[in-house]
Amino acid sequence: MNENNYVSRQISVYKTDKKLVEFTDKLNTAPIDTYAHIHAQGDDVGDGKKVYSNIGIVMQDYSKGTGKNTVRVTANISPDEAQYIFSRVKAGVQSFEFKLDKIFGTPDEHGYSAVTKLKVVRATIGSDGKERKYPWYLEIENGKGVAAKAKTGGTYCQSNSYQCIFKVFANLNDVDFFKLLNRVSQYIAAWETAVGPVLIKKGRLAMAENMNASASSQQAV
Repeated sequence: MNENNYVSRQISVYKTDKKLVEFTDKLNTAPIDTYAHIHAQGDDVGDGKKVYSNIGIVMQDYSKGTGKNTVRVTANISPDEAQYIFSRVKAGVQSFEFKLDKIFGTPDEHGYSAVTKLKVVRATIGSDGKERKYPWYLEIENGKGVAAKAKTGGTYCQSNSYQCIFKVFANLNDVDFFKLLNRVSQYIAAWETAVGPVLIKKGRLAMAENMNASASSQQAV
């Protein structure tokens, strides 16, 4: 694609001379047969692929330079998780911790799958006992681990198999973190307002057609 035609998925961004925190649009609609979900929730689209509706998070560390020296990590959160974190920001909580670990993808030749670890913390007092001017702490790890199936059907990372490859953290003040999440929240609402009516109309129409077809077949018997 020509650079002049590039379209960015960026929703909001925080940048310093050493760190970057970016939230991106990775939202997807639910299929017609589960239209009321609005957001895709791991729906099967064939070939073993599943579609999710996410807000992407990108963090970059320029402490050791740019280009090849830049450390870049990524993670995904659901729209509900993004809204939950923002609700705590708006509530003005003094302390907060949100952690999310995911293992996914096809294992490599050594049996390792991709792992992402996300941590969002608010702490007003540091380990040194002093007040923190930047109370919000964000951290993303990208690594690998051996996936195992839980009895409940979920997947988890086997104990002692996880290996961290890249890690980036950033400290933000209340205003900057509010700006990031406020724009994310506004975008989710705008996206739902834009796609929701069309999806709901199609879903309810498909449901009505199925009910009519079922009624017709019963009458024909």
